[in-house]
Amino acid sequence: MATKARLPKYHFLRWRTLWDLLSFGVCLLIGRRRSFARDGLRLMQVNPFPRRVWGLENVPQHGSFVAVMNHYDRDGLHPYHCAMMVNALVQPRRHGNPEIRWAFTSELWGRKVGPFPIPLPLIRWVFRRIAKVYGFVVIPRREELVMGRAAAIRTFLEAIDAGPVGLTPEAAGSGRLIEPPVGSGLFMLALARRGHPFLPIAVWEDEGVLNIVFGQPFHLEVDESLPRQERDRQAREKVMVAIGKLLPPAYRGAYAEAIAHALAAQASSPEAGKGDMG
Repeated sequence: MATKARLPKYHFLRWRTLWDLLSFGVCLLIGRRRSFARDGLRLMQVNPFPRRVWGLENVPQHGSFVAVMNHYDRDGLHPYHCAMMVNALVQPRRHGNPEIRWAFTSELWGRKVGPFPIPLPLIRWVFRRIAKVYGFVVIPRREELVMGRAAAIRTFLEAIDAGPVGLTPEAAGSGRLIEPPVGSGLFMLALARRGHPFLPIAVWEDEGVLNIVFGQPFHLEVDESLPRQERDRQAREKVMVAIGKLLPPAYRGAYAEAIAHALAAQASSPEAGKGDMG
């Protein structure tokens, strides 16, 4: 795993012209829609750090799918950077189809400008404006949790029929896989019942090089006769194993054993190991 000293910092607002900055500010203030893929392309242009991309041929060219990506997060490179680059890479293969609509948190604690903390109401306002600008589906926290998350599930169920959606199931973490929150498996199963495939995406860094791998789409299924908690657990594990098989062993974390079993089970297949890093 690469050391932090060698890792580059990605800058979202390192625009090439003053017009770029003004344009984004106006869109944020008035809620005008922008292309996440187009801004992702600009992000890559103004942050020309080494990158490797595999598996773009696995991206469905038509129809809807659920993109599931590991939560890769460190100082200078955050999940929204990764999601922007994924959209920029995916959209040219989509032939005018809708962009991926990502799940987006409603707030984030601990943000500062210099030594001064940013007030939480301001963070919430900014995050919701960003969601409006890019068409994200907001996943509320804390006091909004029950009703807000129920509304988010309904929105996702509507969104997946119109175009692809995207999730980072872990919702936290810095690179090594961790277990997604309890209940998220049932959420993903609700999406899976719409009949659309899941597209696993793995992101990690190696010696300062950012790697983005798109795996083969799969359909998420579990035995519906199982207890609710077991269906939730199995769904989370199946999604994380699909992502983890694309990652180097050092990043497999909590799912290392399950991934090893999955890789061993497919070892005799002619397609074994395709797109995997084992």
